Amino acid sequence: MEKKRPGRKKKLLNDPDTLNKIIALGSQGLTSGQIARCLGVSWSTIDRRRKENAEIEEAIKKGEALGVEKISNALMTSARDGNVTAQIFYLKNRAPDQWADRQEMNHNLDLAGILSNANSRILDVRPDEPTEQLNLQDARERTNESVRTNAQEGQDEHNEQSDGASS
Repeated sequence: MEKKRPGRKKKLLNDPDTLNKIIALGSQGLTSGQIARCLGVSWSTIDRRRKENAEIEEAIKKGEALGVEKISNALMTSARDGNVTAQIFYLKNRAPDQWADRQEMNHNLDLAGILSNANSRILDVRPDEPTEQLNLQDARERTNESVRTNAQEGQDEHNEQSDGASS
């Protein structure tokens, strides 16, 4: 009696029928993992066998190429028949320099200069006074004082206009 080996029976993947099935599945856009599931084997089996057997690798590549060819032909036919979306897709992918949605722009910012300029403007709020660095409380007091002064000046102008109108 013949002794049985443990595990599943080894499935042949390089016979002509299986190779044709691999080509057909690949031409439909299936990945190697999906092809493996359709054949009833694991991805690792397909991966191992394609490394061991050039026929399997060639069948997978041929299937992928046939699938790309079918879609390319359909896209070109759609574009020629006036499908604007197909035309745009084709142009964006075949001539991206002229038809890309985004154009790259490079900007160089001198952040140190910008911050230095902003800092000098903050410190030069009152040019008649010596430049000093204000703490937060002093800055609040000066801001409030400035707001009160502007409000008082506005009220004075309003009163002057009102007095002139009533005379």
